[in-house]
Amino acid sequence: MNLNSILAQLGISASMTQDVTLLLALLLVSFIFGMFVGRTRLITVVINTYVAFAILAVIPKTYLTDYNTALLTFFALLVVLTIFGKKIFEISISGSGPDFLWRVFGVSFLEVLLLVSIAISLMPKKVALVYVSKTAYDYLAAPNFQLLWMVLPLIGVLLIHKKLNR
Repeated sequence: MNLNSILAQLGISASMTQDVTLLLALLLVSFIFGMFVGRTRLITVVINTYVAFAILAVIPKTYLTDYNTALLTFFALLVVLTIFGKKIFEISISGSGPDFLWRVFGVSFLEVLLLVSIAISLMPKKVALVYVSKTAYDYLAAPNFQLLWMVLPLIGVLLIHKKLNR
């Protein structure tokens, strides 16, 4: 059965259905991302995201002709930094048990939100609204929320590191 029709039967609007679907997709992608990247490289990917975004910010706009080039450049930088930067930022989340899985999932979820926020902010608003609702766009691409998505993964890493060093 279609998720949209199930949520519509519950009286949830089409816009809200799109937001719920986005949230469910983010949760699933976060879980898969955390399991794929693993605890040994998760914090490294968070740091590499900031480095890739900083590099992208200083690339002359004449080289980034459109948003597709900017997106491709950002994700290419992220992959290259993650593959070759292993020796530079090799920090991992250690531990075991259920608390360990929540730490990995938490950082993974914040990282995926940061990546989605960066990707949507690089797109023209008209193109981004094809993929997400207006409400989700505002939460992901508005300047105040972009700042929040940039800071939250660092806070998550700080809290995990603080908890591990007690």
